Amino acid sequence: MRNRIRPGRVALPGVLLLLAACGGGDGEASAPSAVSVSGTVSYEFVPPGENCQGLDFAATVTRPIRAATVQLLDASNAELARTVSGDDGSYAFPGVASNADVRIRVRAELKRTGSPNWDVEVRDNVVDPDDTNPPALADRPLYAIISDFNTGAADVTRNLTARTGWGGSAYTDNRASAPFAVLDTIYTAMQLVLSVDPGASFAPLDAFWSVNNTNSGTSIDIDSGELTTSFYSGDLDSLFLLGDASVDTEEFDDHVIVHEWGHYFEDNFSRTDSVGGVHGIGDLLDSRLAFGEGWASALAGMALDDPIYCDTGQPGTTQALLALGLEDGLYDAQGWYDEVSVLRFIHDLWDTTDGEGEGEGTDGGSIGFQPIYDTMVGPQAFTEAFTNIFSFASELRSILPPGDQAFLDSQLVREDMTPGFDKWGVGEVNDASPDGQQSRDVLPLYVEIPVDGSVVNICANDDYDGAGNGNKLATYRYLRLDVATSARFDVRIITTTTADLPPDDLSDPRDQSDPDMFIFLDGQVVDFGNSGVANQEIFTTGLLSAPDIYVADLQEFRYADPESPLGFPDQMCFDVSFTPVP
Repeated sequence: MRNRIRPGRVALPGVLLLLAACGGGDGEASAPSAVSVSGTVSYEFVPPGENCQGLDFAATVTRPIRAATVQLLDASNAELARTVSGDDGSYAFPGVASNADVRIRVRAELKRTGSPNWDVEVRDNVVDPDDTNPPALADRPLYAIISDFNTGAADVTRNLTARTGWGGSAYTDNRASAPFAVLDTIYTAMQLVLSVDPGASFAPLDAFWSVNNTNSGTSIDIDSGELTTSFYSGDLDSLFLLGDASVDTEEFDDHVIVHEWGHYFEDNFSRTDSVGGVHGIGDLLDSRLAFGEGWASALAGMALDDPIYCDTGQPGTTQALLALGLEDGLYDAQGWYDEVSVLRFIHDLWDTTDGEGEGEGTDGGSIGFQPIYDTMVGPQAFTEAFTNIFSFASELRSILPPGDQAFLDSQLVREDMTPGFDKWGVGEVNDASPDGQQSRDVLPLYVEIPVDGSVVNICANDDYDGAGNGNKLATYRYLRLDVATSARFDVRIITTTTADLPPDDLSDPRDQSDPDMFIFLDGQVVDFGNSGVANQEIFTTGLLSAPDIYVADLQEFRYADPESPLGFPDQMCFDVSFTPVP
């Protein structure tokens, strides 16, 4: 008998067992010394309804659990053998003792050494609130399904299926299929990479899903499942996915899962300089954020070969949080600052289908995934510039034959971007001007700063950031520094715009400007100044080597400060200088 700690949870080391499936046969008295045990392992998948309006449980399908670890255990949970399920979900254990009490356990993990190699695990991040010493994230319970039986006197077929637990109008049983749906979606994304790089090495990844993972608004507490949304954390090399059935679930929203895996891809195969933060369809974003989000959504469409990005809401409802066609229609202002323009540009380079909406009809060609992948793992990963559509598209164009270059250019034109720009954005003319009026502080994308002590006045604004998220177009200004002689530099950033807010008291820094700057070399922070001193930022860098090109971003912190005072100016300007230290 299994030692149950509560319904649906079995006390096994490091594993949450969500259901036991049926199958198999009885033995005979004159049993041979050994039999074979084989079968298939699968999970139930629930597709979205029409127009992404909720999950369609009536259309539930069964899919194989591919490449997962399958264990043969004895009655005391000692491992007798292990294998990996095939792409059809099959497994087999020959030479198993007859008339023996055993169990098959399927672990929600993908393990492979050699070339290619990977290490993916789906775990429960939520811990008991009374546990004063919770295990490290990497040691949280791993999901699995299990089946107990006696091998009997003849070969045994034992099939296991992870069920949804849906009872018709609500979940009434263990949601055993959820972690395997997450696992299999990640495996699908990996196949796109393997199609062009068969020996790929995938960095270890944990995917955390729990029935308690909920959208908590603005706070994050991983241990309790309070998440603002599903997300990837590069610091933790982990995905975190919503699972609260009373709010929003992600296990069957495969585009959402691959989108977050797309951030993992950038972090481990390529590079991302995205500033992150709150964003939505229609926002005009910092170019680094626009590229990262657009890339991740485009990758989801490519990996799943599905041009409809669905994010459903509460199960049992017709709630559609997002229904985004990667092919059809114009959803918002187009340009390099728009994540939909970025995703559509990348996706249409890959696919061969003409869309049907306004502005479509020029995307019938395809360059395939290979040059896209080669650009992401090559020049995009090592660019001197920030990673955005300019670094990606200019480098991609340089490796394409003339015919494909013309196709790429046509897709840029369709998304209101200017063919021929370089990685610094030189040549781009779209400045997001509303109604023909020139936007402030948008172009040129990079301001070249002499490193001889000369003063350059640079402005930033929050014209496109009414919510104060600090990640929209023109809230950051980019600087380019060409360092010809290795030196340390005195950096001075002096605010030249007067806030003029009552009481205008320097003892209350929130009434004053707070400029910040970070300096990067090939995507790595090499120096910064973010002291919080009012109306200035003054610091001395470490040694900046030569000859090298550095980039920096300059931000007015008040535009990202949730406690920024009302009436703070919507544009702030600064005198900036870099002076070599004698």
